[in-house]
Amino acid sequence: MEEIRSVVKAAVFVLSVWGCGFAVHRVLKIHAYFTPVFTMAGISLILYAGGLFGALRPAAYLVLAGGLAGSAYFFCLLLRRKTGIHMPGFFGVCFGAVALVFAGLILHLKLLHYDNFSHWAVMVKYLLSAHRFPGLDTEMVTFLDYPPGSSVFIYYVCLFLGRSQGVMLLAHNALIFACFLAVFGVVEERRRFLLYSFLAMGCSMLSYLNLTIRINNLLVDFLLPLLAMASIACSYRYRRQRWRASLLSGVILGYLGIVKNTGLIFAAFAFVPYLRNVFSRFTRRPLGEREGEGARPGSKGTGWTAALLTAAAAVLPYLLWQYHLETALAGYEGKFSLSAAGGNPGSVTADAGMYGVIAGRFVREALDLSVRAAQVFLLCNLAAAGAVVFARLHLKRRWGLLRTLLLGDAMTVGYYAGILGLYLFSMPEEEALRLAGFERYACSIMVLFAGLLFMRAVVDMEHSFAVDIDEAGAYRAYSSPAAKRRYQYGVLVTFVVALNFIFSEYNGLAAVQREYGNSLPGKAEKIMGDRWYPGGTEDQRRYLVAVTDKGGQVTYGEAEYVSRYFLYAPDVDVTDHLDEETVRTAAGEYEFIVILEPEAVSDRVTELYGGMFRAPGIYPAAVPDIVQ
Repeated sequence: MEEIRSVVKAAVFVLSVWGCGFAVHRVLKIHAYFTPVFTMAGISLILYAGGLFGALRPAAYLVLAGGLAGSAYFFCLLLRRKTGIHMPGFFGVCFGAVALVFAGLILHLKLLHYDNFSHWAVMVKYLLSAHRFPGLDTEMVTFLDYPPGSSVFIYYVCLFLGRSQGVMLLAHNALIFACFLAVFGVVEERRRFLLYSFLAMGCSMLSYLNLTIRINNLLVDFLLPLLAMASIACSYRYRRQRWRASLLSGVILGYLGIVKNTGLIFAAFAFVPYLRNVFSRFTRRPLGEREGEGARPGSKGTGWTAALLTAAAAVLPYLLWQYHLETALAGYEGKFSLSAAGGNPGSVTADAGMYGVIAGRFVREALDLSVRAAQVFLLCNLAAAGAVVFARLHLKRRWGLLRTLLLGDAMTVGYYAGILGLYLFSMPEEEALRLAGFERYACSIMVLFAGLLFMRAVVDMEHSFAVDIDEAGAYRAYSSPAAKRRYQYGVLVTFVVALNFIFSEYNGLAAVQREYGNSLPGKAEKIMGDRWYPGGTEDQRRYLVAVTDKGGQVTYGEAEYVSRYFLYAPDVDVTDHLDEETVRTAAGEYEFIVILEPEAVSDRVTELYGGMFRAPGIYPAAVPDIVQ
């Protein structure tokens, strides 16, 4: 009976999602490439507003009902033969096949990176248990100042499809794939498959920058630049329709601002191309558009109105979150609170005397070519510069790629300066000295940098073909047989490279999953289970967890966060050496002792207690008398 109920809920949910997408596509006339990301961002903003007003679950059911109404609208039009189901083109088939293959794998993946258990996954778990945003009385969610942008969408999906880690990851990756699909919207000439294969190669190569955490986690460092790229693609595609460009950009950037505290920075980066797109006169008409077709930009005054409304829509969700912090969470100081900066007594931030040490380490790390971000930055600059020179000398074209490269370099340098400021003035000194999270922060901006270059290169390539398909016809769209062969080789090479990166990412995820049982989360889940309590209730019992400190999993708090997540208990302590004295005092301080790794238990303890703590498991802290 429960299985039938789950299947019905899943079917209703799928119908609702389809209805939402169809209504967006049909009523707002949004291109199919942009419909998924716009729909997901819109759903998230609705749930976000509901959460701020204490109506998170009602907002979810309201969205579900709206989607079902959209599905009913679709079937009515279908019966009246006013719409139909259109088959996707070759690119659509390829993209859909890749998405389905990864979806099948993702449903069986498990969370690994410890930041899932310090915030991202535990936030989703809390939302699904309590159906409200956490307050000051919440002990499980440690970083209350993190905005819940991605969490509310995952909550919405898990509410109807189940709350397993696989479903969480499926929802998170749906956002990622929706952003990738939107990026392909910059291609206007759909009959030039080389443009799609080249951009697919670029998008798949971005996975190299995400190897540290991959997509089997709920961390948003990869999602942030992809949302910015999706917004830029929307504003470019609708550059001659200001209000539609503003609508899409406003919703996506508004959502981007609440995905993470740094989301507003990425939104600002994406807003600059939006301004250029809506204010440019674009004397050259889009490919495939004949004279007299298409919307034209309005007056400059209309452009400023659209830009101001878009900017307001982009910052409003973020400002509402700041208001929420000042009211509902008044008195809470975030992990990176600037009020603690300056080396004041009791401050956790770096002392002024350590600024030079931190800055020196930061510069060395930023310029180290063994780091992925530095490698990509150098290669992208060399490749883009070479492409610009080739286009100028061989194709006799001035590519806009050079301008994008210069702006991208300035954006990257500015972002790095911001990261350095974070380490110097806001981050705890211990984390600042070891440059905690540097690779993720650097790779995040590098995804945007490299992605923008690929998008601009595709746009330049699109306008550099010697023959216009509309003028010569699809079968005579090449200047010569040699040009056609070069085109075909280009498609083959870029397509194979793209498949190679995709296949590598798939195999990497599968290999990581096979080793899950040997990981810290794998061991914890096997022993503790994945505990859920109704109504947001937390396990108030006290636990002492014994685990080794290999890889710093105790020193840096990973073992504590992982244990708290699976036990769903806020009062968890961790030790990497369970000795006789610790066991003696544990009875008065804890209810249970959890042995994750027996190597953390001293031989003396196992001898005294008859081998009681020799195997992994959960033991009562009130142990029997010592065995003589």
